[in-house]
Amino acid sequence: MYSIHPTDTRAAARQRLAEILEDPRIRGRALRYAGHPALASDALQNTYYAMARLKNLEQIVNLRAYFCKVLIREIHRERAQLGAALVDDFARVAETHQDAGCHPAPPPSIDDAVCTSLQAQVWVERFAAQRDSLRAGVSARSHDPGRYRAVVCHSAEQVLRDGINGEPSDADSNDAFRAAYPEFFAQLGVSADLLHQRFRRARLDVKALLKAVVSRDELT
Repeated sequence: MYSIHPTDTRAAARQRLAEILEDPRIRGRALRYAGHPALASDALQNTYYAMARLKNLEQIVNLRAYFCKVLIREIHRERAQLGAALVDDFARVAETHQDAGCHPAPPPSIDDAVCTSLQAQVWVERFAAQRDSLRAGVSARSHDPGRYRAVVCHSAEQVLRDGINGEPSDADSNDAFRAAYPEFFAQLGVSADLLHQRFRRARLDVKALLKAVVSRDELT
C-alpha cells in the first residue's frame, strides 16, 4: 500500500504556506489590521518565516486559519514595539490589575503562539478519543447525572479548544454553567452559598478532566 513520505507532506505544507502568503485576501486583511503597508508587509514576512521553521508544520489542520491568527498577533506585537496602542485585551488586563500595580504581559512571540496552538490541538484530539470514559468518570452531583456530566465534559473540551486560538477561556465560568444547566446552577430557592459550592465543584471537575488529558510534563 502506497504511503506518503513525511518529506512530501512537509513540502506540500510549505507550498501551501507560500500560497497563503501571496493570497490577495490575506494581504488585504494584513493591511486592514496593520493600517500601514510597510507594517503589513513586515508582519506577513515574519509570520511566513516563523511558520516555515516549525518542525510540525504539516500537522496544522487549517493552515490558513493558523496563519491569520499568527499574523494578527505579529501585527499587534510590531505595533507595541512601535509604541502604538496595545490590543484591547491587553488594555483590559491593565485596567483589571491597575490597582494591584501589575502590568500587562507582552504579546507572545509568533513561535510561541503557533506552538501553543499545535499543543492545544493535540490535547483536543486526545480528549475527543477519551470523551466517553472521561464523561463517565465525572461525579454525579445533580439529580440528572448525565446532564451534569455532559456540561462538565463540554466545558473542559471548550477550554482546550479555546487554547487552539490562544484565547483565554470562560467555558468554566459561572455564567457558562448557568447558561448550560440553569435548573442546577440557577435553581430557584437555593441559597447563594449552595450555588457557590456547585460552581466551585463543577470547576474542580473540569480541572480533573483537564489533568487527565494534559500531563504535567507537557506544561513545562
